[in-house]
Amino acid sequence: MRTLLVLALLVCAAGAAHGETQSFLAYDFQFEDGTTLPELRIAYEMHGSLAPGRDNAILLVPGASADLHAYDSMIGPGKTWDTNRYAVITTDPIGGGESSSPKDGLGQDFPRYTIRDVMAAQHALATRGLELGPLRAVGGVGLGALVALEWAIHHPEMVRNLILMSPSTDAEPNLRLSVDLMTSVIALDPDWQGGRYSHNPVEGLRLAGMLHFPWEVSDAYIARVSERRLARELEDSARAFGNWDANGLVLRFAAVRAHNVGAPFGGDTQMALSQIRAPVLILASATDRLFGLDGARRIRDGVKTADYVEIESDLGHRALTAPPGTAEADTIDRRIRKFLARVE
Repeated sequence: MRTLLVLALLVCAAGAAHGETQSFLAYDFQFEDGTTLPELRIAYEMHGSLAPGRDNAILLVPGASADLHAYDSMIGPGKTWDTNRYAVITTDPIGGGESSSPKDGLGQDFPRYTIRDVMAAQHALATRGLELGPLRAVGGVGLGALVALEWAIHHPEMVRNLILMSPSTDAEPNLRLSVDLMTSVIALDPDWQGGRYSHNPVEGLRLAGMLHFPWEVSDAYIARVSERRLARELEDSARAFGNWDANGLVLRFAAVRAHNVGAPFGGDTQMALSQIRAPVLILASATDRLFGLDGARRIRDGVKTADYVEIESDLGHRALTAPPGTAEADTIDRRIRKFLARVE
């Protein structure tokens, strides 16, 4: 009865939601490694309204260090994610934001979740919580693109269109190295205490954010901007990381680092990609040294329905989250609009 009541309340609320944060509870959620969490909370927002057939929903998944507000500037009437046409759902992936995470009390005992676990939790939200049929589109940046790709591989019947921004089939060497360096810096903070801390190791988190910054942009960008601007952006990155719970950040990036779409298929990446039925739009940055281009090109070559766009920019990985009004944001907006118009 408790499960039915929660689901009923959530479904009723979803139809009228206009960007209010809500929660879906999945009971006895089993993770990929066999661990079970009695109650898993997934936070989400819905912008716009569901059509009578509940078939106009678009699911957007944020990047590794972002939350369900990552796409706010692109969502609204007449915007890239047009709420006059679509019900746009944004979520906090497992492990961060308002979704279940280590900071709820489990700390280091929180399950070592995977990208596929994030996808499975969202699938439960979409099918059991919101009772949706096929999604008009699933999309995301970075981690979000990894999750979206898993949707299309494991639930091809649910994904009508796929939008991958800075995607890959697995973690490239640069990404793995950057994660290793960040987690090492956090572990050097005396407050870390092996992850069983009484005080969040904020200084370690801040240093990890500063260390992460150069990986997100390019050498050309660092050479182009003024020292004052560079210092400001380093501080912004430090502050953003410092706002995280340390265990939450470490487990989030560990999930990205360990990802490989071919794992459930005996390591066969091509077999995994062959499951995809939906038209695919791939947007990649030519100077992305976190996710690189090799993974995006593997998806392009492995999926017959792929439309591949390489964005020329010195913003590196950040090109895919460039603010409105920039050339990068205009290109992304134009390509997504064209893609969705073509496949409707």
